[in-house]
Amino acid sequence: MRSYRKKLGSRLVVLSRVLLASKFAVASEHPLASVAGHEVMVEGGNAVDAVTATSFALSVLQPALGGIGGDFFALFYEAKTGKVHCINSSGWAPSRLTPKFLEERGHRGVPSFGPFSVVVPGLVKGVHAFQKRFGKMEFPSLLSRAIEYAKDGFAASQGLSNAVRVSLSSLSEEARRAMTASDGPPPPGELIRQKSLAKALQDIADAGPRAFYNGWIAESICEELSGRGVPITIRDFADFEPEWVDPLEIDYRGATVHEVPPNSMGATTLLILRYLHQIDLKRLRPNSRERIELTLKAAQAAYSKRDKMLGDPRFAKINLDEFLEVEGETRPLIEREQRVLGDADTTYFAVADEEGNLVSAIQSLFHSFGSRVFVKECGVFLNNRGSAFRLTGPNELAPRKRPLHTLSALLLGKGEEPTIALGSSGGELRPQQHALFTTNIVDYSMELEAAIDFPRFLWQGGNTLDIERGYTGLRNLPFDVHQIPYPGKTGVAQGVQRLKGSVKAVCDVRGDGLPVGR
Repeated sequence: MRSYRKKLGSRLVVLSRVLLASKFAVASEHPLASVAGHEVMVEGGNAVDAVTATSFALSVLQPALGGIGGDFFALFYEAKTGKVHCINSSGWAPSRLTPKFLEERGHRGVPSFGPFSVVVPGLVKGVHAFQKRFGKMEFPSLLSRAIEYAKDGFAASQGLSNAVRVSLSSLSEEARRAMTASDGPPPPGELIRQKSLAKALQDIADAGPRAFYNGWIAESICEELSGRGVPITIRDFADFEPEWVDPLEIDYRGATVHEVPPNSMGATTLLILRYLHQIDLKRLRPNSRERIELTLKAAQAAYSKRDKMLGDPRFAKINLDEFLEVEGETRPLIEREQRVLGDADTTYFAVADEEGNLVSAIQSLFHSFGSRVFVKECGVFLNNRGSAFRLTGPNELAPRKRPLHTLSALLLGKGEEPTIALGSSGGELRPQQHALFTTNIVDYSMELEAAIDFPRFLWQGGNTLDIERGYTGLRNLPFDVHQIPYPGKTGVAQGVQRLKGSVKAVCDVRGDGLPVGR
């Protein structure tokens, strides 16, 4: 493990949590989750097995960010075939929830929080399907650490303590009791036990996803939601299936970039890069005003196009060739959109194994503690992903439709073989982050750890721009610039990289994570 400092202009950037391993590595936002994935590979499992163990462990250790009440996406580079696979396990809206239903009850949009913001959770079926197709180990064994953490307890991290503090007033009494033994947020180090969640995970380990989607867990969730007015049934759970989809791929200055297709907004990342491909970024300093302004012009044009064209492809035809076409748009104009781009609480993780496989995975409840709906019988916080729907347009709410989804993941490489799995939390801001990481690596030849730790700039929508300290010449930017401390709250990234004879794993200094490998 390395922790060191590097000069950037007139200031120092702290680079930390970098691991070089000879065989395999896991980079996640919680040390104990990384340990869970690492142990699986020590026992002979592959990267997909490790992702399964890591995913369920994170569901316990980071209940505010992602869990079995949320969604899951992954890109998988399969070394033996040279193919990249993608699984989309984002949940759908209840079969009787419509814009008219909400409007008749006084809602002018899908509520940001509460029971009407919940979609059927996709994570459990998605992770199980991923492991069943590509894993090597028996599924029940991969949940053992998660069950242990939930049953016996774990020490609250600084991140969890902060999340509970911010959301405490909106959590139910049962949810508060599940998160802390005191009246306030748990101090870092307080033991957190989740006995109800442990029981749910044990049943999922024993019976597979049927325990969640066809059994008492789904019944408990439906009872909670229907009791609060949501028109949801057990069939909405039982009928749900994850989807295997073709990953998106573009060439960016000789690098191959893979992203997640719609209903994910991963295509927005690629469109930003297509715009930037027309600009010689190398002639600009990486921390210059010019780089910021040109990148933001590309981002604003891409987001505008996203809102007009992207949604669930099962409900509307999406022409991705047209979406990614940039001819005639060489200098996209800055648009003063007043809609604020929402951030979100998500957790991203990456794994590289001894066989040469790479997994880029992400899971989320959307916002911190999701909908804030807690089902005490199974210890599950439910997502608020339905709040991403609109009542008109390509992302209009419809029964069993999936919303335009912020979750996406990156695979990068030279030629056809990906060598880097990389991603970040960040909600609607994620395409900007992914484009920033990619240009840091490709245009500025940064090492993986430098690309992650480099100061970030993020357009928040409207006229607002957040910039971590480290950039120069900001006076003339046509934005309301908010300079924030470094490291700031600009998303938490992780990444792994396959090198010649070794593996590098990096966890962002902005989070609590730790890479573990061998």
